[in-house]
Amino acid sequence: MNILSSALWGRLRRPSPCGPLLPARVPAAEQLRDLLRAGAPMAGRDLSGADLRGMVLDGADLSGAVLERTDLRGASLRGTLLRHALLTGVLLDDADCSGARFDGACLDGSRAVHARLWGASLRGVRANDACWPGADLSDALLDEFVAVGITLNHAVLDRSRATSMVLLDAHAEASRWRAVRWDKVLALRAQLPRADFRQARLRGCALSGADLAGSNWQHAELDGLQAAAGTDWHGALLRGARAVDCNFHGARLAGADLSGGRFVRADFGTCDLAGSVLDNAHFPFCSLIGARMQHARAHGADFARSICRRGDFTGAATDGARFAWPGMGGELALVSRLAASVP
Repeated sequence: MNILSSALWGRLRRPSPCGPLLPARVPAAEQLRDLLRAGAPMAGRDLSGADLRGMVLDGADLSGAVLERTDLRGASLRGTLLRHALLTGVLLDDADCSGARFDGACLDGSRAVHARLWGASLRGVRANDACWPGADLSDALLDEFVAVGITLNHAVLDRSRATSMVLLDAHAEASRWRAVRWDKVLALRAQLPRADFRQARLRGCALSGADLAGSNWQHAELDGLQAAAGTDWHGALLRGARAVDCNFHGARLAGADLSGGRFVRADFGTCDLAGSVLDNAHFPFCSLIGARMQHARAHGADFARSICRRGDFTGAATDGARFAWPGMGGELALVSRLAASVP
């Protein structure tokens, strides 16, 4: 799957592990205030290690500035321009960066606990090994955002948009991604248990190997999603989800709720669907070859145009379900034997 450009792959090089974030205290705050009052240009200035806690830098142009390990905790950076700035190891805890533009900046090893990044632009940003738990990135722009090993536990990214974003090995437990728009996003091995993706729209994305246990995908739209063997959807909610051309082959969906969903040309081959809820779900042109659906509940489900060969429906409840053979009703044992015999 062609998700990333070769240029973007070249930016995935991880930095050497950062030590404890203990920035040197440089008494630059007063000097910076004087410069701002005088209207001096700030772009490209070196403010490495400066103690700028609580400073108001709203609308300032810090494009290309060097802010390595600078302390900006509690600072106000609303609408600030930080394009191509070097922000390695910067501290942004509780900072207000609403509407700030970080396009092309480097935020490797940064910390932004409970930072506000509402509507911020982070196009082309690199944030490997960053720690942003509880950050609010609602409505943020994340095109070509690269963040290997980022921590986003309990972060909020509602309505954010991303094309060709990379979140390899991300840790985002109980994070919120309601109504996000992802196009060609790579989130392999992402830790997303109990994440909220309600009404999300994902196109051409890869979540293989991700932990999605207990996540919420109600009424999500999934197009061309790769989430096969090694992906854990245990107990996930996919009620009313719409999935087209998705690959779930060998994934764990035990106890998941797919009721009312529509899955077109999806591959559920060898999936673990034991104890899942499939009531009134539709599976046109799907493959369920070798799927394990012991004790699943599939009242009113439509499998009429799917391939269920070698599927295990032991103990499943299928009142009103439709299979490829008319008149079978709920005689599941007979359906299972026939399915196993179909060439």
